[in-house]
Parts: sequence; structure tokens; C-alpha cells
Amino acid sequence: MSQYRPDPVSGRRGWYGAFVADGQPKISAALADMILGMASWRIWFSLAAGDIRQKYRGSILGPLWVTISMAAFTIGIGIVYANLFKIDVHAYLPHVAVGMVTWTLITGLVTDSCHALIGAEGYLRQMRLPQTVFVYRIIARNALILVHHVLIIVGVLLWFGIAVSPVGVILSVLAALLLLVTGYGWGLALACICLRFRDVAQIVATIITGAFFVTPVLWKGSFLAEDHPVLVFNPFHYLVEIMRQPLTTGHSDPKHWMVAIGIALLGLVVGLLTFRIARPRITYWI
Repeated sequence: MSQYRPDPVSGRRGWYGAFVADGQPKISAALADMILGMASWRIWFSLAAGDIRQKYRGSILGPLWVTISMAAFTIGIGIVYANLFKIDVHAYLPHVAVGMVTWTLITGLVTDSCHALIGAEGYLRQMRLPQTVFVYRIIARNALILVHHVLIIVGVLLWFGIAVSPVGVILSVLAALLLLVTGYGWGLALACICLRFRDVAQIVATIITGAFFVTPVLWKGSFLAEDHPVLVFNPFHYLVEIMRQPLTTGHSDPKHWMVAIGIALLGLVVGLLTFRIARPRITYWI
């Protein structure tokens, strides 16, 4: 029997067969797709930029409308909740601003990833591209949105005269990159699972909505005991804090970074294993 097995999509024998053993896809096939997807950065970056342009086509301010909306929401929530919590607005508003920008990035990565492959049906049926291109597309799109939202953080920090050290800036940038890596790993797994089981996307959206209220985005973690289960067992807490602490407090808790890196590495492993199983079947699930 030839070592080259037919491609499950085209039926042709070729390079795909080198990654298949005993009818089961090797993990090297998934890795190859992930690497080829990353190398195709011009494609997924153009798709991501096109998504944003299409959404705000005909608008004068374009994606800045999202930034304006979030800025208005942040200011309104900051003023109202500062009075409810009896906190100085000068100390509370920066906390909310960075928290909301970070949370928007996290939720965007999660919820958009659920539809990464579903929304790419036309491309997957007509073009032969690395399937991970469409997950990278989600990462790039949310990264571009984050760039716009950074204006809110800069504006709030300047307004309240909060000086951020160069180390704090570097740590916040590294935190953003870590969040994107985390979003890629878990997003790859979600993209495959949600393609096969369409109800999972709704379940994830419901979980994200509930997680918002138990994650210290609008409230401070100091309101609870340090070992409170809501903080200790909430992965979103660590992901938000690694980006917020360097900008608002000037320091960063190593524990938060260790947990966040662990979440990212686990996500990459889960994403790789899930993609390994789903990859030959994706075109059949669409």
C-alpha cells in the first residue's frame, strides 16, 4: 500500500498522506497546518482588516465608534459605581477602564473563535488554505480592536495623572501578547468543537456572561478575601490582572503570571489535540 493516503477533501494522494498513519491523522499534520497558517499572515491579516472595514463601511469614524461607545460606558459606570462602592473616582475609573478593555479582548477572542470555522464556510469549500488561517483571523481582528481601545487607557491615565513606568508598559504589552496566545490555543479548540456541535457557541456565550459578574472587572478583588474561591478558581481573574496591575498599581503579582502562562500552555495543548482530531473532518462538518 502506498504511504501516501488520499486527502479527505480532494481524494488525491499527496503530501497529506505523509501525515496519516493507519487511517488516523498524525499530530504533525495539525502542527504543519498551524505553522503554515501562521506563515500565511498576509491572508489572515487582510481578512481581519476587511472584517473591520466591512462592519463600519460608510461610517466616518469607522471602528472608533466602538472605542467611543466603550469610553462612554466606562465613564458612566466608573462614576456611578464609585459612588455606590464609596471609592474615590480617581482610583476607581482607571481600574474599570483597563479592566473593561482587557475583558473586551478576552470575550472577543472567546466568542468570535466559536464562529471562526463556521463563518469561513465559503473559503473552506472553495479554496485550499491552512484551516488555522481562520483562527488567526480572529486573533488579528481582536488585536486590531485592542489597538483602538488602548486610546481609552491612555486617555484615562493621562487625565488622572497616573505615571506608568517603562517596565509597567512592557509588562502590559507582554500581557496582551499572552492573552492573544491564550486566545489562539483555546480558540482553536472552540472553533473545532463549535463547528461540530453548534449549540456549544450558545453555551460559551452564556458562561462568558456569567463570568463577567464574578470576575473583578467592575469591582475590585480586594473586596473579597484573597483566598476566596471566586478569585482562586476563576481563570479570567488572572488573565485580567496581568494586564491591569502594571498599569494601575505599578507592580505585577508573579502568581498571576504563572497561572496565566499555565492557562496559555494548556490551551495550546488542548487546541492542538482537538485540531488533530477535527482537521480531516472539518469540511464534512460545515
